[in-house]
Amino acid sequence: MIKQRVLALVLLFSGALITTSIGGCLFKSNSRNTAYDAVQVGETEAVVIARFGVQPAVREKPGVLFARYASQPCDGVCVERLWYENRLSLDTEAWSVELDKSRHVIKKSKWVSP
Repeated sequence: MIKQRVLALVLLFSGALITTSIGGCLFKSNSRNTAYDAVQVGETEAVVIARFGVQPAVREKPGVLFARYASQPCDGVCVERLWYENRLSLDTEAWSVELDKSRHVIKKSKWVSP
């Protein structure tokens, strides 16, 4: 009887944990996609940060590849690439925004790993 109750509690707790994790991942993905979709080429760094609501997780400088997602470093007119990650997705989803020397958006990309 006690073993059955303990098992039921463990299953209930595990189910709640899994549901919360999936919900958190989906919420973060949706909110980041909304921010990403709203970012427009020509906007300022401050507008990008305001849209995402947080500072970027990583600030990639030219020639220093952030290899977790990208295969090419920020280069050319790009002076910095801002990275927003969904760490709850186990590093399979990220968004990047490239800035020029005047701190305006020149390119944005969404990164998804299968």
